[in-house]
Amino acid sequence: MRTYLLTFSTIFLFNNLYAECSDLDSTECLQWAEYCEWNEEAGQCQEIGGGGGDTDYGPYQFSSINENNGLRNGPEYMDGVLYYPIDAEPPLSSVVLTPGWGGGSSTMSDWGEFFASHGFLSMTIGPNDEINDSHQQRAEGLLDAIETIKEEQWRADSPLLGMVDTSRFIVSGYSMGGGASQVALTLEDFTSNHSIVAAIALNPTIIFEDCDICTDSEYCICLVPEFLDHGIPTLIIAGQNEINELPSYEGLLGQDIYENTPESTTKILYEIESGGHGSAAYPYGDVLEKTLFWARYHLMEELSYCDSLLLTPSNASQFISTLECGNLPAYDVNGDGEIDQSDLIMLVVSIMNANDIEAVGDFNFDQQTDIFDILTLSDYL
Repeated sequence: MRTYLLTFSTIFLFNNLYAECSDLDSTECLQWAEYCEWNEEAGQCQEIGGGGGDTDYGPYQFSSINENNGLRNGPEYMDGVLYYPIDAEPPLSSVVLTPGWGGGSSTMSDWGEFFASHGFLSMTIGPNDEINDSHQQRAEGLLDAIETIKEEQWRADSPLLGMVDTSRFIVSGYSMGGGASQVALTLEDFTSNHSIVAAIALNPTIIFEDCDICTDSEYCICLVPEFLDHGIPTLIIAGQNEINELPSYEGLLGQDIYENTPESTTKILYEIESGGHGSAAYPYGDVLEKTLFWARYHLMEELSYCDSLLLTPSNASQFISTLECGNLPAYDVNGDGEIDQSDLIMLVVSIMNANDIEAVGDFNFDQQTDIFDILTLSDYL
């Protein structure tokens, strides 16, 4: 029987790992100068080779609400903050972000602000226990946060009343949070209950404990394809040198997640040349660009970004993908992760009945355009 309840603190004890650089203050950062450096502009410790401090904000001013403003206090996470763009055209789709080990909601604020400035809702959460929560508990926190965002669609006092797209979400996170985003994709019934259309894993670490399968491991920890058997599109950004910083996570980093995710799943591995474990901790440069394009492609269904997603970044030591620009993600009408006859039937019925546009993605019920949509989907099938 598989369990996810092994915590990072347990790993720390038997592997003698050090904390992530982002967990350290300025004095502690200097003590780990072999691995970490202090970023004066960002006011935070980061891994050598990491980014941070030069976020390129988008066209929208943004604001935020938290539990003091009436945001739901979800039981599976701590200190949720929901960032939202001002004057962006609804419905607004969402990205949910959870941090690395030892970090709280505020450590993901740069990412939350970044996505909001580009027209998305973005919610940052912390774990209930920053030290002891497992990957699965953090994954459940991501799913719980999705429910919180959905409630804003109907909460009378919310500044987002009637503006939330309740059908399209990306789950994401950094380090342990990045691994949690992958665990979230494997939890039972997530597609029907939580409307996840894609994931972004930033310098992810991942832990699965299964003593029946991981027989070669002293602590029943391994990563095999059956642990990541899902069909949800995944963008993985990892550092080339992460294994040097986290040797005890051999076989459990972003490159390994990509390798063990099914080839039939749309996936991208962007490995940053000379990058450390903090190389994707903040939105900057090509990291910023790829994540933004990924969100626009999957949340806003802007198919024009597909070709750009396949361009190799200038600082990539490895860039591989199963993405094909003919995958037609917009035609997954019923949101079940597959494009099949049921999508064609739902599209035809929805157009005939002139249903709410949210029910059928970006179809606009213009007769000529919708006939093209039906013919395109028919040819695809």
